[in-house]
Amino acid sequence: MFEGGAEMEYIPQATETESFKAKLEAEREALLSAWIAFLEIQKERKVPTPPRYADAFYAATKIKKKNNYILNLLLEGKSIFSSLLDKIHPQIAEKLGLVEDLTRITNYIQRIEQLEQELSFLKESFLRDKLTGLWNQNALEKFFDEVVMQNIFEEDYLLCYFDLDNFKAINDHYGHKMGDKALKIFADFLKKNLKPKDFLCRLHGDEFAAVVVGVTIDKFLPFAERLYEEGVKLKFPDGVREIRFSIGITNVIASDTLDKSLERADFSMYWCKENKGLKPVRV
Repeated sequence: MFEGGAEMEYIPQATETESFKAKLEAEREALLSAWIAFLEIQKERKVPTPPRYADAFYAATKIKKKNNYILNLLLEGKSIFSSLLDKIHPQIAEKLGLVEDLTRITNYIQRIEQLEQELSFLKESFLRDKLTGLWNQNALEKFFDEVVMQNIFEEDYLLCYFDLDNFKAINDHYGHKMGDKALKIFADFLKKNLKPKDFLCRLHGDEFAAVVVGVTIDKFLPFAERLYEEGVKLKFPDGVREIRFSIGITNVIASDTLDKSLERADFSMYWCKENKGLKPVRV
């Protein structure tokens, strides 16, 4: 501050200091509560927890449960504190006795950013199949419970089960590298032919599943049969060969669980595998 060309020392009033410290403390507590509540919600959703945050989950059990708006508060709080740190000059902070508080806020912001990155990575790895890039069974369970069952009376859903024929022979004869390539090619084949809003996943091994949205079995069956007839071709070391597969389909109904639907579709798929000459697709 200047007066007559000379710099004058700024001396904060006691009321200003106490008010500002109280505001920082309140914001700090709000941010901490938001962060812990965020971790608690992730635990309920069964997202794997970084070991370094295990204590935060324990602390969350002692805090009154928050509503979902707390997640928005977490992101807003980070933005507010970042803006606040940019506006406070280090010399003013030192005069107000706030250096330690600002350092703690800086550390909280960094921890939240690290947490966001780690949870984003863990969520993706928890829900994605690493080889094909498709969703995995964990993601299918979430989609079935949170989307299919929530909209079962407004939308038609089919569950399709796909299984490659004689896949073990590919691994045994050509090696696992070629087997992995066959799985990727088949995954791309399904992505190309199913709708973007259909939910496609790799269950395990050479077994895949898809929740087909907005269509009845009678309309989907001719398409599934054409899909089978089209087949998938792959270039092997000794020439181009066709990858054959079996398909089982079932309606998803309101009383279903994912296990029940998968069991019916799996049964139909194996019937096709054992009776290949009779019908390539079974419902």
